[in-house]
Parts: sequence; structure tokens; C-alpha cells
Amino acid sequence: MTTADRLLEQMFSWIDQRSRCADQLVKLARELESLRQNCNGGEAVGSTMAVVGAACVIGAGVTFLTGGAAAPFLGVLGGTYLGAGAVISVTTKLLEHFLSGSTMKDAKEIEEKSNKLAEDIQRLFEELKSEKKKANRSADPDDLDRHILTDILRAVARRSGVKVDFRMMGDLTKWSGGGRHHTGLSPGLGLHNPIVVSITGILAFFTLQSFGKESKFLFAKGAQQLIQRISVTGLKTVLKGGGMLVGGAIGMAFALNDAIDSWTDLIKKNNVTEASQSLRDTATAIRKICQALKDQFEEMKQMLEKMAEEQAERAKVKNIIENPNRSSADEEELIRYAMKTCNIEEVRRWLGENSGSQTFLRLVELFRLMKNKITKSQEEKSNDEDIEVDIIFVAHGSIRDSMIPASCLLPTSNIQDVLLYSPWNCVINARAAYGISTGLMQPDDKGFYCRPKSGCEIPDEKHKPSKLPDVWNSMKGAGQIPNIMVSTLKHPEDKAWNGFVYLTGKYGEPRRGRIVVPFDLGGLKVSIPFYIVTWVMSLVLSFFRIEATVHLAACLGDKSTKQKFPKKDLEDQYSYTIDNTGMTSSQPMSPITHPDLFRSLQATFD
Repeated sequence: MTTADRLLEQMFSWIDQRSRCADQLVKLARELESLRQNCNGGEAVGSTMAVVGAACVIGAGVTFLTGGAAAPFLGVLGGTYLGAGAVISVTTKLLEHFLSGSTMKDAKEIEEKSNKLAEDIQRLFEELKSEKKKANRSADPDDLDRHILTDILRAVARRSGVKVDFRMMGDLTKWSGGGRHHTGLSPGLGLHNPIVVSITGILAFFTLQSFGKESKFLFAKGAQQLIQRISVTGLKTVLKGGGMLVGGAIGMAFALNDAIDSWTDLIKKNNVTEASQSLRDTATAIRKICQALKDQFEEMKQMLEKMAEEQAERAKVKNIIENPNRSSADEEELIRYAMKTCNIEEVRRWLGENSGSQTFLRLVELFRLMKNKITKSQEEKSNDEDIEVDIIFVAHGSIRDSMIPASCLLPTSNIQDVLLYSPWNCVINARAAYGISTGLMQPDDKGFYCRPKSGCEIPDEKHKPSKLPDVWNSMKGAGQIPNIMVSTLKHPEDKAWNGFVYLTGKYGEPRRGRIVVPFDLGGLKVSIPFYIVTWVMSLVLSFFRIEATVHLAACLGDKSTKQKFPKKDLEDQYSYTIDNTGMTSSQPMSPITHPDLFRSLQATFD
């Protein structure tokens, strides 16, 4: 049994003990009410609330007088005992039974067990944190918290008898994607996933502390959800009885001794009815809290079962993607799954069109081949590691008519960023495309010229934009951008694009390859929004734990059919060039590192 399993076992034991405590409080309330009723006939002896001790055997909760004939004998018995100086207070007897009866003893034993379980829960959580810290070299506190949560969720799955492959849930280990404009396709456990909020709420309830800043937000969110489920009324009742709040969450320690003192004071003041009602209210609140925790675990089980079903479905779709010889039924299943999991209305509408479906299937095949090259180049990586690559998508391109959110180009978290290279309303030549593809071109290498075939007479130096950032145009965090249209490549006479050009060599971080993907759909000629391309790419990559930074090697000339985009808006977003401007690279290219690639790009762009 793992540490996480033992931690979970102690939590359930604690809930069980608390439920038993609630049962004892109800039992105490019944006994208190019964004793109060049995002694009711002797309360009014003077103003001292005294009765004859023999009239009520308080400890047993019954009277020696049978047949309901207690009242006639009270005076005689009372006088006898009063005369002997043995005045016994009802309040004293009530307190004696309340504090020393077997029910209270049981309640205190349960309290001790609960406190011991609480200590074990804290100890096991610290043990789990220590294990994760030793096993993971990352110094990122949030990263450690993610691994801890994953272990606990695995334990929940095992206890629930649900088989879930947590390796398929890459988003859990990154908590990303929650703030995106579109939620996309992956069923991973992202930042706002209900199961993550549920488990952090339970941990916060048990006052367990997280490492990182990001996870503290999750713990607070989970605690808030749990408090709302319990309700303010129930919470106040427990707090009056001795519960506590810790760090904005419900503390797991119910201070029974403090509650006993409160009830004792009520009994001393002859507020027995109020005391018994407080016992019942507290029991009700404790039961409500325990039920809320049980419901939280039950809902987590249901969510895990749903995830297991989704994983089975994804496994089926993954097999379809990997099989190049798909049947028509397979293709229908693939399209059905894509429409089901896509939250972008424009994409769903596009998929519903016959031509869109055919293009979608060709794009899936394009990125299947790309995936094969990526995974082949990363065979030394562990199966538990995500693969990170740079994908250079080479196509004919332009900007058309409408503005869209830049987030449309990043539909899921496995597309880490999309980089654009030229200013808006600018085309690129083969040297620039080659520099983008190889990663040799840097922002300072940009050069601008008047396109010789355009008939433009403006000198080259006048084509340089007034605003020229020293970084590439990143779509991560960008606002509104023009809708980028991409078109399939034309096959050059030398058939250089019959195969994909795969570039090795390291760029950026170690182990990151650069994959050049020409927009070639096997002879099918299409012009589609670029966000369709990145969406299908993200779908395919999501099955294989591949994360990509996408680089677009395409022209961005303004070919709007209605009205051109406002220059100022595009300058504010990044940069803008006047009409008939081309961008090249001033990076020395002699000798050219990849001559076949350069010839192919030359045939495409020049």
C-alpha cells in the first residue's frame, strides 16, 4: 500500500469516526431529554430546583417509582430526604450523568481516535511530500504539488476500482489550458477541472498545506466549493460547538472539550432544552460535513469512471489515427470524435461540410506522418516524458477580411505558441523561409525590399516599416489579429515536395528538433483558415504527448476582398508594411546548410 493509499484510508476512517461522534451526540441529547422529563415533577421545590435523589435514578435514566405514580410520592419522599439533609439538585444529577455516563465516555474515545487519525493524516501527507521531493529533481514547488495530487488521485482511483491511465492526462502535470479562449480537445486534468478542485477541497478541509503559489489558489478554490456545499448555517452550528476555520478552509478538528464546556454551562443555567438542541444541531452539522466529504469522494469516483470511458474512446481513436488504411467507418468515427470534442463553433461548422471533412482527414494523415518523424527522433526519451518540438508549417498564405482572437491559433495547451515572422501585409522569399525553417534567421536579420514583379516604383528603403520589434510575433497572449488563410503548395517540376524535409540538428533547448511540414495534401488543393491547421495538429499531437511551438513560414499579404485592414491596428499589434513589400533574410547562407530544402523553398516562394 502506497503512502497515498494509506493517507486516503485514514481520511475515510476519520470521516467514519466523526459520523460515530455525531451518533453519540444525538444519544446524549436523548438521554438528557429523558432525564429532564423524568425529573420534571420535582423541579419546583422552592427556588433551588431540588428534588429527592431517590425519586430519579439519574444515572439509569429511569425512576424507581412504577406505574406512573411518581408524583404522589414526591412530597413524602422529598420530605424524608430533605429532613435527612440529602437535598440532591436536578442540575447536579444531570451534569453527573452527562459528564460521566457511558455515552460521553464513548464520545471522548471517538474524539481521541479522531485526533490520532488527524495526526496520522498530517504525518502521511508530509511523508508523501518528502517522497515526491526526493523522486523529482524539479525545484518548482507547484511541480511537486502536481505530483502529489496525481498520486492521491491514483489512490482514489484504486480505492474506487477504476482503471485510469494518468499518463494520458498530461494537463494534470501542468495545470495549463484553463484560461484559454477555447478549451479544445484534451481530456487532461487542467487547472479548472472539477476533479482537481474536488481533491484540493478535501485536502484543504484537512488543513494540509501545499508548496506552490499556483496550488494555493487551487486549495482555496476547493475549500470555497466545499464550504458552499456544507452551507453557512451548518458551518455556524459546528463553529459554535467548537469547530474552527484554518486558512479559509474548514478545520478538521472538532474541539469536543470546548463543546462540552458550552453544553455544561447551559445545563448549569437550567437551559437543558437548549443544551439538548445544541447537541442535536451539532450532530446534524457534523453529519452534513461528513456527507459532503463522502459526496465529494463519490463524485470524484464518477469523474474517474467518466475519464476511464473517455480514455477507452481515445484509445480507439488513437488506433484509427495511427492506421493509414482507415475504413469509411473509421473515418466517420474520427470525424464524430472531432466534432464531439471541439468547442470552436467555426471549426465544427467547417467539419460539418463535406469538403471540410475530406480536408480534415487529409490533414490528420499529414500530421500522422509528422508524428512518426517526431517520435522516431525522440526514441531515447522515457515514455513518461513529454516530447517538445518546433514545427515549421510551410504554405502559401495571406490575410483576409476579418479579425479573430489570436487564441484561436492555440486551441489546446499542447500548442505552446505560434510564431509569425513577417510584418502584416508583407510577403517572404525563399531566403526568409529557409531562415525560418532552419532557425538560422534572427529578428535582426530581417531585410525588406520592393517586389520586382509588382510594378511598384517605391525604393527598397521606403518599404522598411517604421515599427519593427526585435522579437518575432508571438500569438501567446496576443489580442485580435487578421484571419490568416493558408493554401496548399504547388508541386514544383523537380518534385522536391514529394517527400517531407526532415531537419535534424539542435535548436533552442536540448533535445528539441525542428520538423518542416509542407502544406501538401496529396494533390488536394484547398485554402483554409490557419486556425483549422493548428486545431487538427493539436488533436493529433494530444494523443502522443507531443508539445509544439509552431512556426509559420508563409506570406501575410493583405488580400481582403472588401476593405483592407487598418494600418494602425496592425502596427499596434506587431508591425505593418506598405503594399508590394517583401521580406528576406540578411543571414549569410553560403554554403547553404540544407540545399534540398532551399531549392524546394525557392520553387515555392520565388
